Amino acid sequence: MNSVLIAIGLLLLAISLAGVAMGLYMAADKRTRERGRLFAILWVPALATSSGILMRDIVTFTVGLLCFLIAGAVFVLEGDRSSGLSEDGKRDLARGPAGDSLLDSEKPTKENEVQGKAEDPGKVAS
Repeated sequence: MNSVLIAIGLLLLAISLAGVAMGLYMAADKRTRERGRLFAILWVPALATSSGILMRDIVTFTVGLLCFLIAGAVFVLEGDRSSGLSEDGKRDLARGPAGDSLLDSEKPTKENEVQGKAEDPGKVAS
């Protein structure tokens, strides 16, 4: 029985470490950063669960399992929320990542702003 629990605990520990590593790898990419963080955080309680199995501690196992289930629910529910994209899931790539209303070529340069202020007919020179 002891060797079976050790095997199960080590297997769960390896899977949990792989899950944390995969979440950190996902978090390194800008497109999947938030999901990667959640995925890595999801697997941390599984590490506690596996250590509870290895130590044969029912309290550590129970708390780790409960936290793993709660983290899994958060991971699933967060997946339904959009990550700031427009309704159709695509941004207007011509407008840039910040969604500026003007393209760079449409924005006034410093020289034009200065000339515009100097030639403003509505202003009276003082």
